[in-house]
Amino acid sequence: MQGKWSAQEVLKIASKVELHGESLYASLESKTEDEKLKSMWNFLKEQESIHRQIFEDMLADDGGLTVHEFGTGEYDDYMEAIAAEYIITPQIIEEKLNTEFASDLAAVDFALSIEKEAVLVYSALKGYVNKDKQYLLDKIINEEKKHIVELSKIKQILRQER
Repeated sequence: MQGKWSAQEVLKIASKVELHGESLYASLESKTEDEKLKSMWNFLKEQESIHRQIFEDMLADDGGLTVHEFGTGEYDDYMEAIAAEYIITPQIIEEKLNTEFASDLAAVDFALSIEKEAVLVYSALKGYVNKDKQYLLDKIINEEKKHIVELSKIKQILRQER
């Protein structure tokens, strides 16, 4: 199993990403003067905290996860590819916490990329989660999609203001 990612490992990564996202959004909230953005960053910060708790609860629930036996190359290779790309995201978020964005628009673009990647990874993770727990991931995925819509709206407003 060396080189393969277990569901537990991906959940740990997802939890860490949500923690870093929470820190990033808190930082962005404190740096912007735009009240709409401040409200958006606060909302996203709170959502990241909720999502992180869900992932931690899933990790603590021994019966919540299972690595299904898929045929060779059927699913594990896909999950491995997704996780391998996703694993750098916590590091990127941490780097962004220590730097300034060139503009509010650049910060929104970065947040959009995080939310889009989360949808991809959490969708892939569903194949590793017991059927009776998949609704939790569905809930998070739907919330992440809503975040994408809201961030896209903010992005359009910022573009119009330029």
